[in-house]
Amino acid sequence: MKSECIVVTGRGGPEVLQRAERDHTAGPGEILIQVMAAGVSYGDVLARAGVIPGGPKPPYVPGFDVTGTVVACGPGVTSVRVGQPVTALVREGAYCDLVAVPAERAVPLPAGLDPIVCAAGILNSFIAWQMLHRVAKVQRGSTILVHGAAGGVGLALVQLARLHGVEVLGTCSAAKAEIVAREGARPIDYETEDVLQVVRDVTQEGVAAAFDHIGGTHFLISYACLRSPGILVAYGQDRALRNGKKFMPAGVVGFLGGIIAPKLVPDGKSTTFYNAWSLETSEPLAYRADLARVMDLMARGRLRPILAGTVALESAADAHRALEGRTVRGKLVLVPGKAA
Repeated sequence: MKSECIVVTGRGGPEVLQRAERDHTAGPGEILIQVMAAGVSYGDVLARAGVIPGGPKPPYVPGFDVTGTVVACGPGVTSVRVGQPVTALVREGAYCDLVAVPAERAVPLPAGLDPIVCAAGILNSFIAWQMLHRVAKVQRGSTILVHGAAGGVGLALVQLARLHGVEVLGTCSAAKAEIVAREGARPIDYETEDVLQVVRDVTQEGVAAAFDHIGGTHFLISYACLRSPGILVAYGQDRALRNGKKFMPAGVVGFLGGIIAPKLVPDGKSTTFYNAWSLETSEPLAYRADLARVMDLMARGRLRPILAGTVALESAADAHRALEGRTVRGKLVLVPGKAA
């Protein structure tokens, strides 16, 4: 079947996102999804710029999550049926109006969960759940530090932590402090407050876990905020992108200085870099279980992503520009056809 797609044609700015047409069929063990919504993440921007190690190489179709309706099932598929609404997380390929995915990656949408709301929160919530419960294994009654607490993954971390009985210190701008406080976290204005000093004043001994997507030397600040034992969970290298272009020295400093070097210090603290695909390799049953769990929480209103708006698939480049310009509050969602 013919499908309209957005293709990353090369390394560069949003202008490398171009419309294209591709054929999609459901092969053995696959399903074909009519896309209703696909989230736009900052990870898409980093992948387009070539910042993510092992990321896709142009030309490719970006997008890590797809929500829609099954329109065809390939031979051997029995886990889902035609007409069923599903969500799947993929390595690439979601910026299309039709997507073929392995049936085992598709998880049925719970009743009452709007596809656009799902797309606004599913990837961020899945990442947050795995980092909190499978990687850091934070215990009830602990205190954690979340950077970018008003952002997509940050907000999901705050909401999940509070559901688990965990106290949260969350960095954010002054303009977004109200969002963080409303979710029950203690906001820290990273522009005017000393994050490390606030952590020490509030906790005395430090936090049980710090979640950092910023990278570079910022990992060292997060590490200093830990108690012993404590864990730094890194899940991004935003500083490796500067003015829309790769700035790999920040990535190298972050990985070697912030993740590897602290492992040589016997202080009871630990560091790790979260990668969903690596975790899926070591815990193959986690993907479907965790995806279903966070969708259920969204369907019951326990997880509440912030939807910034919907964008027509053909305007994906505009969505990337908005993310790079840091003008978006909440998640942008691509939909086939016209959107507002």
